Amino acid sequence: MKKSTLLLASTFLMVAPLVGQAQQADLRDAVKDNQGNIITNSFDNCVRTRWDNGADACMAGEVAMDREALTVYFAFDSAELTPAAAAKLDTVASILGQSAAVSSVDIVGYADAIGNTDYNYTLSRRRADAVRSYLASRGYLKTDAVEIRALGEEAPVSNCEGMARNEAIACLWRDRRVEIELNIAR
Repeated sequence: MKKSTLLLASTFLMVAPLVGQAQQADLRDAVKDNQGNIITNSFDNCVRTRWDNGADACMAGEVAMDREALTVYFAFDSAELTPAAAAKLDTVASILGQSAAVSSVDIVGYADAIGNTDYNYTLSRRRADAVRSYLASRGYLKTDAVEIRALGEEAPVSNCEGMARNEAIACLWRDRRVEIELNIAR
């Protein structure tokens, strides 16, 4: 009995400091870059040094919008917002206008692969500018903290190889988009 009590006590003494360290590290350290920005993975999830989930630096000022909620789509060869895109941007503008956590916004325009590269780059820029103008017109006041990028056909999400032109145009709808990237102050 004394041996088991002694073993249990010594085990506790060895584990107790580790528990204290774990509680101290319970800040759930997020992986940060050289500028102190929290790093996210390709799914926009915060990269952590621990697997725990809870209130931490990754959750501070979190804006609850997924990538699809921050993406608007355009008709073929057009930079005009559709009614669906405008409705989505109204929601985005409302959230951005009320959130102190959003420090800046990147608006990234894309185009499908139909047409030449220079034209697609210009079209993707016009799409990004249309989204920026719309957000500004809806009262999103941080328009000076907005960066516009145009990637043209560089980052396709559709695979429509071998299709006839009309089929390809229909298939490539997801490539004709603008993505809004929120930069959260942490």
